[in-house]
Amino acid sequence: MPKKSDTREKVFSAADTLLREGVRPTQQNVRDRIGSGSITTINSALNAWWSTLTDRMNRKDQHPELPEPVIGAANKLWDQALAYAHHSFKKEREEVEAILLSRKAESSEQFDQLRATADQLQQQNALLRANNDTLHEQCMEVKQKLLASETLLIRATSERDETNRINKQLEIIQRDTPVPSSLAENNQLLDARVEIKVNLLKIKDLESLVHVKNRECNELAQQLLKQERAAVQQQHRLELVLAQQDARYDEALKALTDCKNELSLAKSKS
Repeated sequence: MPKKSDTREKVFSAADTLLREGVRPTQQNVRDRIGSGSITTINSALNAWWSTLTDRMNRKDQHPELPEPVIGAANKLWDQALAYAHHSFKKEREEVEAILLSRKAESSEQFDQLRATADQLQQQNALLRANNDTLHEQCMEVKQKLLASETLLIRATSERDETNRINKQLEIIQRDTPVPSSLAENNQLLDARVEIKVNLLKIKDLESLVHVKNRECNELAQQLLKQERAAVQQQHRLELVLAQQDARYDEALKALTDCKNELSLAKSKS
């Protein structure tokens, strides 16, 4: 079975001969001239002959002094060079398209991964924000309790100090008062002593209340300090998550930009 390249050369030679004889080359008369070959192969070769006829005739007209064998050899080399260039260009284009498809798939996969990471960071961000809001509310509640306890402590301390002052005044009056000469004076002295004892009991209760409120204020202050520290740490974690999100988005944007640039460059080359 003859090779396609041999058939092609025979078709070109037969078509050239027919054309020089003034006969239009067709599939049938070319096949009759070469004596073999399928209609499909002859048709393909004849189409190629027609497409290159103008260029070959122009080259022949430009160099009429060259012998026909030289022109034929040059034409053959030129046709081979064109075929090789076409093949190389086609191969290079296929390689570029394969690279573009690979880069596109990689960029799509990378973008999906970055989107999944960003979604995860957003969920973590929302959780941290909710925890931060909860801590803030707890801090406000503790601050209100601490303020109320401090207010009660101030009132109890003031009342205790006022009661102590009254008792001291009553003790001074009792000490400086001479022996009562009448029943009224004796009753007055007795009332003063009773009031002193009542005030002493009141002072004792107030001191106990002051002690309790002092301890309560200290505990609330410690609790508030812990919660404020926790809130600060939570805020730092939240800021870190936001920074990670920004970095991930910047990476994704850069990757997409690079991919677009590579696609544009490859298309311009092709």
